[in-house]
Amino acid sequence: MKDWASRVSGIAVAAALFCAASGAAIAGDVADKAGEAETLLQAGKAAEAQSALDGAVEAFWKAAPLTLKNARFVVEAKGFGDYVPHEGTSFAPSSPVQVYVEPQGFGWTEVADGYKIAFSAEIEIRNAGGQILTKSSAPALFEKIGRNKNREFQITVGAPLPALKPGDYVLVLTVTDVATGRSAPVELPFSIAG
Repeated sequence: MKDWASRVSGIAVAAALFCAASGAAIAGDVADKAGEAETLLQAGKAAEAQSALDGAVEAFWKAAPLTLKNARFVVEAKGFGDYVPHEGTSFAPSSPVQVYVEPQGFGWTEVADGYKIAFSAEIEIRNAGGQILTKSSAPALFEKIGRNKNREFQITVGAPLPALKPGDYVLVLTVTDVATGRSAPVELPFSIAG
């Protein structure tokens, strides 16, 4: 119980710091719910505290911008956190690449069977000077329907590299959340071996 109480206190502090940086409107909802969770836990009402903490996390999630966590080149990905990383950032000319990323701060669309998470993703390849050399012809689409508002979602996008000369490049992956319309890019530098 003490570890859980420490976790609630830590989340309450994190929520307060986030809210102080983000504005008073957000501060009210996230901090109030986190404080309520801590008060309930101290009163021995663990189930009610968990419910209040879930409310604080959901308010925080809705207020946070779309971010892309754990972006990396992979050999394969089977699911959230279940991937084999690509060793290094060097590739042979015209070889296939796969990018794994975990979006956070996305929304859900309520559907008949629960809640739908949906994203589109586009790739650009740029040279060291930032010039776009190629980009995906159409966005890749990803979606999942679940009975709960799941916060664990991963995107794996694969594409063959164009016939690039040896040197340094940047792969830019831009992910758009269908539910909120928010987008976030991530840049992954890589090189083509000579």
